[in-house]
Amino acid sequence: MEWTGYWYGFYTNKPIDFVFSEWRKKMSIINYQYDYRLENYNDEKNYHNKENIWNTLFCYKNKEMFEHHLEEGYNIDMDGEGCFMIQAKKAQFRGRANLFDVVEDDSNIKCAPHDIDLRFNSLFYYCLVLPEEPECSSFSQKIRGFLISILDDENDKVE
Repeated sequence: MEWTGYWYGFYTNKPIDFVFSEWRKKMSIINYQYDYRLENYNDEKNYHNKENIWNTLFCYKNKEMFEHHLEEGYNIDMDGEGCFMIQAKKAQFRGRANLFDVVEDDSNIKCAPHDIDLRFNSLFYYCLVLPEEPECSSFSQKIRGFLISILDDENDKVE
């Protein structure tokens, strides 16, 4: 079977236990079931490397939807819904970015580029796999919105 689904990655300071707890609440609102798995994607040589251990919640409406997913992959059914998955792992984030500040004055617009290094030792990476692109599916848009609302919640107690 070919790879299916549309993948979206998110980095955040929100721990997996918190996000998955809130995610389960969202799933109960839309009457979805979920299976939890802890998966290690390391080869045998690096099996104990904790950076490749993923927490996975695979979400589906009913047994028929789940079985159809196993045969066809991620897809939208006749009701406009489908299976989706969220995976999470603790991650380090190391990167370099170029920022451009736009400075306006009376004569013209100038851009002043700045390089910044991003160094985070304690972040969490979430990968959301949707059945369709959110731009093409209101269902996928709703599911992506669920995750964004959890990650953007300013009233939680997570720092």
